Amino acid sequence: MRALRLLAPLAALIVAAPLIPTLAAAPATTEMALTSADGFALKGTLTLPATAKPKAKSPVVILAHQFGSNRAGWAPLTEKLLARGIGVLALDLRGHGDSALKAGAEVRVTTDFPASAKAVGFDKIPADLAQAATWLRKQPGVDGRRLGLAGSSVGAFAVLLAAPEVKPVAILSLSPAGTGAFGDSARDRLKGAVLRSRPSVLVLASMDDKDAAENAQALKDLPGVAVDLKEGGDHGFAYFKDCSDLMAVYFGEYLTYHHTGKRYAEARAKGAAPAPASPEGMTGGPAPAEKKPTGGPAPK
Repeated sequence: MRALRLLAPLAALIVAAPLIPTLAAAPATTEMALTSADGFALKGTLTLPATAKPKAKSPVVILAHQFGSNRAGWAPLTEKLLARGIGVLALDLRGHGDSALKAGAEVRVTTDFPASAKAVGFDKIPADLAQAATWLRKQPGVDGRRLGLAGSSVGAFAVLLAAPEVKPVAILSLSPAGTGAFGDSARDRLKGAVLRSRPSVLVLASMDDKDAAENAQALKDLPGVAVDLKEGGDHGFAYFKDCSDLMAVYFGEYLTYHHTGKRYAEARAKGAAPAPASPEGMTGGPAPAEKKPTGGPAPK
């Protein structure tokens, strides 16, 4: 359990937050290979930013792509996160990319979403993400106390459901959709997962994207959630064109700077930022009070 302050103005963050300089050394990569409880061979790539400190540990964001895509789809955001000192674990979700073998037989998605969801078992993606997080926390150079989750479309729904097990500091949910793939009362369980885990959550969705918009509206009044409901029908990765900097700054604030608020005060003193409030076009409930984690030791 954790509770963080509600997202402060992201437009101000982009102006006020200094970009962490890109280091000369190349990022380090590690391939992930896991087997899910039902036999899927799950593959992913962990990329950690270069650092001048040999024993330094980096925060990491776990990335869950949208239907019909693969881990490479996150490239526009990955580059910006690494530049800010944040690592990424990009997965191929079950039935996609290199994660299409189940008990040695190929089980791959088609263009038919409902049929693919049933054949592949999209309702088990949250458990796959939790398994990946357990693996991630054991890797050298990873700060297990500073993990984030980012998902697009069906991946965006899954990362929210996975939050109680993963225990992320912050979640980015791009067009959370595919509600029918996650079983009965999926939307109620989505809200319950966010309430139990209490991360900071940023949801981007479009008004003409019916399922995603309805899920965004269902979450908008929960503590720690900020919703940006845009005009039009953009979905998932389409937001990279205009919002990838905002996404990187969001994770930089919560995973790198621990959301102390000091940088806001400094920016306001210089006239560079308005008073903290929900960002333009966003809605959300009041910031929850700071609490210490309960229910056992914090993950390593």
